[in-house]
Amino acid sequence: MEIAGMTTIRYYQPERRRHPRTQLRLMLHGIRLEPDGGDVQYTLEMVDISRSGIGIISDRWLYQGQKIILTIPSHGQKGRKNVFATVVRCQKTNEGYRVGLEFDPIAVAMTLEDTSTTALAA
Repeated sequence: MEIAGMTTIRYYQPERRRHPRTQLRLMLHGIRLEPDGGDVQYTLEMVDISRSGIGIISDRWLYQGQKIILTIPSHGQKGRKNVFATVVRCQKTNEGYRVGLEFDPIAVAMTLEDTSTTALAA
């Protein structure tokens, strides 16, 4: 809306995510857990992270509901943490497949007690 002598006001929809995302590019290892027991290992590129999930680029399509174990470097310590996640969306892009993963709530609760991974998302 514009009124003479006043600036334009634009209204944006409120953020629909529960937690703010931090943009961070990092290579991760992932294991797709298949219902028939045939686990598949591969490398993924993390593009952002929050307390409740992670955005990745994959060279393979992942179906909604797919279970994945991600190996994430521990912040401030040597070693890595395994975190369970579920695919909530997967969309084809020029880079590959942009995938949204939601962390398993129990795994997040355990990680928050340790706080090593949450430092990445803070």
